[in-house]
Amino acid sequence: MNTPTPADYETILQTVHEWPPVQRFTLVQDILKTLSPKSESPRPRQNTLEKALGLLATNYPAPSDVEVKQWLNEHRTEKYG
Repeated sequence: MNTPTPADYETILQTVHEWPPVQRFTLVQDILKTLSPKSESPRPRQNTLEKALGLLATNYPAPSDVEVKQWLNEHRTEKYG
């Protein structure tokens, strides 16, 4: 692959500068795609909803508004005195 000369670079830059913004943005995206590593195979899809629900699962009832306000006040007292 040939290394472009500074004159080539300036010519390209001037040409692209005349393009509409949408076309320049598309060019940037295409160039960035050439820099990203190629993955050999796409990762398998995971069911993240089930995982998220599993993280939220608990045997305890949800805290009341009073408890949450108390926790916030305690945290603020610890943080700010």
